[in-house]
Amino acid sequence: MSQSGKKSGLRDTLGDNAVLAGLFFALLFFLMSYPLIADHSLGSLFLDVLFLAILIASAYAVSNNRNVLIIAAILALPTFGLWWSVRVTDATVVILGSLALSIVFFMFIIFVLLRNVVRSDQVSVGTIYGVMSVYLLIGVGWSFIYAIIELATPGSFDFGALAESAGGSAKHGDLRFLGYYSLVTLSTLGYGDITPMTPIARSLSALEAVAGQLYIAVLIAFMVGTHIAQKGRRK
Repeated sequence: MSQSGKKSGLRDTLGDNAVLAGLFFALLFFLMSYPLIADHSLGSLFLDVLFLAILIASAYAVSNNRNVLIIAAILALPTFGLWWSVRVTDATVVILGSLALSIVFFMFIIFVLLRNVVRSDQVSVGTIYGVMSVYLLIGVGWSFIYAIIELATPGSFDFGALAESAGGSAKHGDLRFLGYYSLVTLSTLGYGDITPMTPIARSLSALEAVAGQLYIAVLIAFMVGTHIAQKGRRK
């Protein structure tokens, strides 16, 4: 295959916005690997670096608008600072602050990416990566909300047998399983190995399940409609 052919194939795979593709795969890897390596020192460091990459990719993904980029950078800097400060101190207030700022940052990125998708008059590979990235960002953001609830009210979630394998890490502990719980809830798989025990935990879990289903139904319908209109304009 020629060099130009390879570039064309890579462009077809990554789409017109390679940053969105990178953001999607970074989020996917972060969610899949967090429960496995979060309690190991090198693994924890790697995840912190990966989280920084996610912050940068998220900010760059919305960099087509200067004002939006400035807001994203203003939110990302303290988020990153508090996230890394957890490596120095296990103070609950610092952990809560890092989680809260992360939620605000990702909510902003989700809003901007969805706005870009809705305003787009065509469906491209980049658009699809953007939609998938938003789905994973919802899962990440909701896992941080669950972590805040568990830290504020210990016992909000019953981790069952998973608690035995959580290890003795004061930094992560059972919290490392909340990303997994968030994705399982978002996709409405509901394995039942983690159970919300308090009213607020149950309400937010139910809300995430509803949000996941509505997101898929509404966005797919919108993208199909946009694609049909796009084909009509070509004819």
